[in-house]
Amino acid sequence: MVSFTVRDQADLLVGLRRLQEQGVLSEANEVERSLVVTMISELATNIMKYAGHGTLRVARVKQAESVDIEIWAQDQGPGIESVDRAMRDHFTTGNTLGLGLPGVRRMADHFEIQSAPGEGTQVHARRRVAGRRADRAVRTGLAPASPAPLPAARSAAQWEIGLSTRPMPGERACGDLAMALELENGLLLAMIDGTGHGARGQAAAERMQGCLETTARSELRDTLEAAHQALQGTAGAAAGLLFVAPHLRHARYAGVGNTGICRRNGRPWRPVSRDGVLGQRLPRVLEQGTEMERDDLVVLWTDGLSGMPEALTPRDALRPAQDLADMLVRTQGKPHDDAGCVVLRWRS
Repeated sequence: MVSFTVRDQADLLVGLRRLQEQGVLSEANEVERSLVVTMISELATNIMKYAGHGTLRVARVKQAESVDIEIWAQDQGPGIESVDRAMRDHFTTGNTLGLGLPGVRRMADHFEIQSAPGEGTQVHARRRVAGRRADRAVRTGLAPASPAPLPAARSAAQWEIGLSTRPMPGERACGDLAMALELENGLLLAMIDGTGHGARGQAAAERMQGCLETTARSELRDTLEAAHQALQGTAGAAAGLLFVAPHLRHARYAGVGNTGICRRNGRPWRPVSRDGVLGQRLPRVLEQGTEMERDDLVVLWTDGLSGMPEALTPRDALRPAQDLADMLVRTQGKPHDDAGCVVLRWRS
């Protein structure tokens, strides 16, 4: 069992590293590892937001034909006045996303919560990561990561995508590159900015494109680490990656360098990219998650666009995704740099 105190993001990262070092998730595939880490992160975030500090315990329980991960989260915070309300999607008592508890319940095979005003909160969640029952696999729609991602349809039942780039005025080669890849377990969007501009920037961006087309996975940390290795010896690149899991209605973002992202239509969400350059200096990758709602509009961009995200108006949210992407590049593109953006409208 791994037990650790949670006060801030640093404590959470240390705890997740200990899970890896002790092999708690060694028998889980990539999808299961991602889901368990998401559950732990959501519970830790709830503790930090509402209680200030608390304790997480994570145990691996192996039986004859299965392996379960048990998670306990406990705090001595103010407690929850109405557990039923807190378990409704998007309920929040503050300026937060209100995703943690409902999201964890959806991802868990078993979920219990005990809380009352002034008595703190205790949560117990369990998920089977090996030897999964067939009925659970069908119900969640889980699938292994694709060994070779497919180009994503620009328009599908669940999403609409706009991709737009242009080179710096006077140049023909462009170091900004926008991608959409459809994996078997979700949708991956990438906004890549090769260092500099022109042919040098384009070479780095295309190197990363090739890496993503062959190695992209839902685990953003692994994907960025693979891109970092692939870009060795190039000018390097900045990149923002957004992975959306349709069966969970959940999205995760991780970025390195000068790339931006925000949700313009829907509840406020603006994750950050870590300072660094893929191929030269890889920082500790930070994944940030949210839940997707019908008609959410998410935009990713490079630093070749100015005035973002303030340049997005409520009227813009009504434009088709491709029209909006083209408009932003045309009107907000800086005259001394390449420019690019990705627009995602979530329909389901």
